[in-house]
Amino acid sequence: MTETTLRAAPQTEAVEYARRLAARTMRTWSLIEYEEPVTAIVAELVANAVLHAGTMLELRLIRRTGRVRVEVRDRATRMPRLTIPDPEDEGHRGLFIVDSFSAAWGADPVPGGKVVWAEVAI
Repeated sequence: MTETTLRAAPQTEAVEYARRLAARTMRTWSLIEYEEPVTAIVAELVANAVLHAGTMLELRLIRRTGRVRVEVRDRATRMPRLTIPDPEDEGHRGLFIVDSFSAAWGADPVPGGKVVWAEVAI
């Protein structure tokens, strides 16, 4: 198992830092063909944590046999839920995007908050 981590304040800049880290990590792991789905998932999960949790957050990218797992931990207890956006709806697309790019995703309560995760098959 190989792993990389980013801890960030709940600021919009965290999304760009996280995207850059994800792209660099996929290249380092020689998984450039998975850069797009992983960075899209990272951006959406980090943006959701910034917008909805508003707490310190931690991004973990974990390479396991046959998959890359993205985890975003925050200190909010409210669990995410997938909504199907209307075509005119400009928001509420984050988890829809995560669901589209991932093989599986979910959220787990942990002491002091939650972890929202998604896995990309490689």
